[in-house]
Amino acid sequence: METKLLRPQVTYHVETLEEFEERYSGFGKETYENIKKYIPEIFDSLVFYKCIDCQLEDSYAEYKNDLFPFCIQLDPLIEVIVLWNKSKHIEIGYWSKNEYLDTINFIKSEFLQ
Repeated sequence: METKLLRPQVTYHVETLEEFEERYSGFGKETYENIKKYIPEIFDSLVFYKCIDCQLEDSYAEYKNDLFPFCIQLDPLIEVIVLWNKSKHIEIGYWSKNEYLDTINFIKSEFLQ
């Protein structure tokens, strides 16, 4: 599996959106659904992953794009949505008034420009 932004020393397996929805019930679960609704042009280029070495409960997605690649991590244990690319990083958590809106806005303003 070729990925540009995920940690190379960790093993990931690709999973379908359906597999993610079946196994993940933690914080940020509606993140991908909101991306599909509010930024549909990037949704089809998301590749979903499950780590098999560590953080087994987390979900990862990578936006596969030559110009604007970025990653998403959903971490249910510390209740954060992590967004990053090669130059920017943010953690959006339970302290946010609307974590989904903040996630969508950050993707639009910081990753898709």
